[in-house]
Amino acid sequence: MNSFSQIKKLPSFWRGSVNQTVATWARPVEFRPLPPRPLVLVPGAFCTSSVMNRLGAAIQQRGRSVCVPPSFAYYFSALANLCRLSKAALAFNSWLDELAGQADFDEVDVTGHSNGALIALLAQDMVDRGEIDGKVTIRKVVTMATPFGGLPNAKILSFFLPCCRDLVLGSEALRRIERQLHRVVHSLVAEGAFLVPPFHQFPAGGPKTVMEGYQHMDFIVGSSDRIERTAAEVIKWLGNNY
Repeated sequence: MNSFSQIKKLPSFWRGSVNQTVATWARPVEFRPLPPRPLVLVPGAFCTSSVMNRLGAAIQQRGRSVCVPPSFAYYFSALANLCRLSKAALAFNSWLDELAGQADFDEVDVTGHSNGALIALLAQDMVDRGEIDGKVTIRKVVTMATPFGGLPNAKILSFFLPCCRDLVLGSEALRRIERQLHRVVHSLVAEGAFLVPPFHQFPAGGPKTVMEGYQHMDFIVGSSDRIERTAAEVIKWLGNNY
């Protein structure tokens, strides 16, 4: 990818960044998960749970029960979810087990944005390997702009952002997540992404839909049309039945 192509993506990247930051200040919608298999929406770095408000509502309107985990460590507004993926995975698993006990389910589907999908898959690997107890199994996962291939410049960024230590290509976290790729049924790729190249956003050889013109954040804070299309794609691959 040449430098000019990257420069052209900057305006949409900055617009998306502003929209995402504003979304972190909103009050989170209290979605109601229903058995037997709610859909968990997991946000990524720089995202509080409230960034999933619009996508969650759009998916729920299509007949799927949804829920969103609370913000992980570093949970001050736009600085949310910057902790190491393993720390976020432990918090995710604890929250999910507690919720399952209240709502009576033992299986979920997941839609994760960016690092969010990695967090959920790493949590499942911890459970599968007996490192932590887990009452809930992740059945299917749809990913959105998820950096399976790591993040360019992750080594440099890791001095400031702890989560980037796990996004260096070949990291232990990414290797562990590879064991859970059979759960990924589809990947939504942001064709216009500035930070994460499109070819890093899906497992090698895995099924994908390239979302033309989408910037990294458009899946969750983009225009209404883009939110609706994202919701339709999620339902297409995960179904709208409870």
